[in-house]
Amino acid sequence: MLGADFVLTGSINQCTVECGTSERVKDMLQEAEAHDMAIVPAGDMLETGARAQVLRRGLFYPARANKLYELYRRHGSLEELDRRTADQLQRRYFRRSFEDVWEETRAYYRRANPEALALAESDPKHKMLLVFKAYFVQSIRLAMSGSEEHQVDYQINCGPALGAFNSFVRGTERESWRNRHVDDIGEMIMRGAADILTDRFGVMAASSRRSREARP
Repeated sequence: MLGADFVLTGSINQCTVECGTSERVKDMLQEAEAHDMAIVPAGDMLETGARAQVLRRGLFYPARANKLYELYRRHGSLEELDRRTADQLQRRYFRRSFEDVWEETRAYYRRANPEALALAESDPKHKMLLVFKAYFVQSIRLAMSGSEEHQVDYQINCGPALGAFNSFVRGTERESWRNRHVDDIGEMIMRGAADILTDRFGVMAASSRRSREARP
């Protein structure tokens, strides 16, 4: 009706056979409700404050992502962090020292973006930014691999549309993600939308007919 050439689906495709994430993540997504999402900083744009939606249910990641963003805003370097906070980040978030995180980060940026590395080596706040961003990268890798030990740190990007879809298919064969295929879901949504429009047009047509019949 709006003249769209196609309809693009997002979150619901992450809980399908074709999605490349781990089976453990799909099991979690399959149980999600529409209210099980949270807003967090987007890891790749942490310095700008850009936001993203992620799964919240059963995860520490949303709280930790927001914590890192607040620390980045308030401090000018890793050295400014109080000892208790620095220890918490290294033991619970990264599970390794800042030095180890920085060495891996530096090796990556030496190949991928030497300018960003040069800035980080001269600007302590930018160095802190790159170290914090490593947590976001790590959280994606954990979700992709399905690490059972580090499940609380999974970064699972999705929105409430998935929760709504889960409710829609509950009690049907598509309740299990193992019976969900992207092409099948797309067709189901389009046919469902067509049914709704058909019903609405029918109601509108009937109302218009009664209105005409009631005229003197």
